[in-house]
Parts: sequence; structure tokens; C-alpha cells
Amino acid sequence: MNENLVSEYKDIVTSRGLTYRYLSLPAVDNKPTLLFVHGFPSISYDWYHQINYFSERGFGVVAPDMLGYGGTSKPTDMSFFLHTAIAQDLLDILDAEKVQKAIAVGHDWGARIISLLSMKHSDRFLGFAWVAVTYDIYTPFPPIDVILEMNIKAFGRPLLGYWKFFEQDSAPQVIEKNLESLISVLYPDDPDNWLTLMNQPGEIQAFVENGKTTKRASYLTDEHHSRLLESLRKGGSTSALNWYRCMLGGVNSRIMEEIPEENQFIKKPAFFAVARKDHVCVYDYAVPSMKKYAVGGLKMVEFQGGHWVHLEEPETFNRELEGWIRDTLQ
Repeated sequence: MNENLVSEYKDIVTSRGLTYRYLSLPAVDNKPTLLFVHGFPSISYDWYHQINYFSERGFGVVAPDMLGYGGTSKPTDMSFFLHTAIAQDLLDILDAEKVQKAIAVGHDWGARIISLLSMKHSDRFLGFAWVAVTYDIYTPFPPIDVILEMNIKAFGRPLLGYWKFFEQDSAPQVIEKNLESLISVLYPDDPDNWLTLMNQPGEIQAFVENGKTTKRASYLTDEHHSRLLESLRKGGSTSALNWYRCMLGGVNSRIMEEIPEENQFIKKPAFFAVARKDHVCVYDYAVPSMKKYAVGGLKMVEFQGGHWVHLEEPETFNRELEGWIRDTLQ
């Protein structure tokens, strides 16, 4: 990220009393503003390729450190991670910045949040862009062992084995002792590593507990790597892991009760950057889900790499996203 942009970070106390730190760059010539929403274990810096590219072209940018990360509040009570409340936190930021024309872009857990923004606050946005993780509705979350059995029946293998580690009380302490190990798993040079380390129960826990490392992806630069480490060392991982625990603990299990059935569909134009080698949000699930719900128009772009498409192929990703905005939303 351009170092000159560091001074453009702000802090806000949202309507429910939480502090969010976020980058805000105003739009030029009435162009729309992009709201970038990251996931685990990231910070707003994860979007630096997009922040530089779009701000240089006159688009507005709002990029928060999401709840549990960076300069934002880190509650340990998982009830604070109710997704409808987090969505409202983001609207509070847009209101503070007087943003009227926004496009929400979400990756990983951020994709979950922009899905909810589409369901509940579609009128506030011009369109929505999902990165690697597809649009999905909320359903009651069964125990993780049941989910893994469902994965095997549907896809021939478990997908969410790493959740077994993340739900354990000891996980934050293990992770904080072995941050380099965890980051090497999450940002791997070979995305097929996830077939074992992320998909299979027990694998990531044994790997991280033993402080092992695998070759880090080249797209995770030394600067980016050091920022991730700094964030996790300062803030710990207890709060960040609540993104997983809030689902397993049923915090979000009743969200659909307040969503009219017609709002389950994406009414605004949708963009989906789908990753062929994301072995957690797998192609054979992600694509049908997006096609089912995107009734307001869909542009889908396939990437041959893994989960971090906006980091691995930023030039292509930025060009495709800008082209969709130009052709569909402006």
C-alpha cells in the first residue's frame, strides 16, 4: 500500500459502542466507493493491490479492519459476532463517510458479511462482489463432526477439518506461539496443501503445535507478512477465532427468520471471482450457489489458483472487477 495512505486511516465508535479502524479515500468525479471487507486472519492491508489500483482511478475506498483484527475492537464474547450487527457496523462507517454509492467487495468471512448486506441492505449498494467464497444463505449450524460427514457425502472428502482445531479452547495459545506456522498454512505456495492441512481433521493442529512451516506463497510479500504478524502478535487470535466459534455456537443460526424469502436472492448486479483451487469453498459448491441466487445479473471470472485470488493475480482481478463496474454499474 502507498505509505502516504497510512494517514488516511480513521477510527469510529459504531452505534453499538465498538471501535473500528478503517481506511477512507474519497471518490472523485462522482465515481462509486468500494467497501472492501476482509476475512481470517487478515487486516485491511490485504486489499493493498485493490486500494492502490482503484483509488488511483478516482474510485472511493473504504477498507476497515474487521472485528477482531488490527486497530478494531477485539471482543472475546462471541455474541458480538452476530453478523447482522457487524453489517450495521459497516453501515455506520459508510454513514460517517457520507457514502451514498457503494459497491461491497468481500473475501472469506467478508463474503459472508456482504451476503448479509445484500439480504438486508441491498438498497444501500450498487452491486456486490464475492471473492473466492460464494454467496450463501444462513442455516442452523450443526456440530462440526456432522458438517464433516456432510462434506464427505457431498464432495468425497471433509472440507472444514481445520474448524476442529479453531473451536478448541487451546487454539489461541497454540496459534500465538506458532504464528509463522499458521501463516504458512493459510498462505501456501502450493494451494493443494489445503487438501490435507485444511480439509482433514487434526492435520493443521498437529502441524501448528509442532511449529512446522511449509513454503510461503510468493504473493505474501515480506511487508504484508510482517503486518500480519504484527497484528496477530498485538491483538492475539482469541477474538479473530470468534468468527468460527460464533457459527458453531449458534449466534447466527436464526438470522433467516428476519429475512423475507424474496430477499434471499441477490437483486443487485453480482461479481464472483471463483478460485479453481480453493479447496475449502470448492468450485462445485460455489458456482451453483452463486448461479442460483444471483437473479440481478452475474459476471463470473474463473481463476486457476487458490483462495487468495486478489493477492495471487491482482492485475487480472482488478481489471475484471473494474470492467464489471464500468459495464454494469456506471
